[in-house]
Amino acid sequence: MSILWQEKNQHPVVSDRDFKRFLRFPPARAFPPALAENAAWARDWFAAHAQPWFCAIRADTSVQTLAAARFPTAAALAVVACSAGPEPEAEAAARWAAEEPDRYFFMECLAAATVEALLAEARRRLGAEKHLCPGYPGWPIVENANLLVALNNAGAMLGPITMLSSGMLTPKKSQLAVCPLRTIPPLTS
Repeated sequence: MSILWQEKNQHPVVSDRDFKRFLRFPPARAFPPALAENAAWARDWFAAHAQPWFCAIRADTSVQTLAAARFPTAAALAVVACSAGPEPEAEAAARWAAEEPDRYFFMECLAAATVEALLAEARRRLGAEKHLCPGYPGWPIVENANLLVALNNAGAMLGPITMLSSGMLTPKKSQLAVCPLRTIPPLTS
C-alpha cells in the first residue's frame, strides 16, 4: 500500500449550479438578495477559513479483498478520503447556536458540495469512471472502519476523520471511497 497523493487546503471550484443543487434551489433561478448575501458569505468564509483536503492510496490486500466483489475487473483499487475539514462544521454549529439557520444551512451545503467536488477530482486524477462508498446500497456503512484503518496505516490522512459507532464519519462533511483502477498510476505527492 502506498500513498498516491495528498493535498491539504485544496479548494475545488464549486459551481453555482452545484451549490444551488445542494441548497435545493432551482439552478436557473437567481438568488433573491437575502439568499445571495448568504451564498456570498458562505463562499467568502469558506475560502478564508476552511482547509479541505483529500488523499488517495493504493488499496492494501484487506481492502482489495473487501471490495473485490464490487469491482471484479479492476486491475487495482484506490482508497480515497475527502473532507471539507472540521472548520465548516464548527462554523455551521456556531451559526446555529447564534440562531442564524440560513447561514448554518448555506455553510453545510457548501461543505457538502466541496466534498463532492473533491471526490470528482480524485476520480479524474485516478482515471476512475466510478467510485463506491460504504453506505451505498449493498455496502454496510460500518465498513468505513476498514477504509480508515488502511488510510491511517499508510499515513495518508491530512486531517482528522473518525468514525462513530453508527459508521458515520466526523467531520460529517467527509467521505471515504474506493475507486477501481484500470492501471496503477505513478506515485505523486
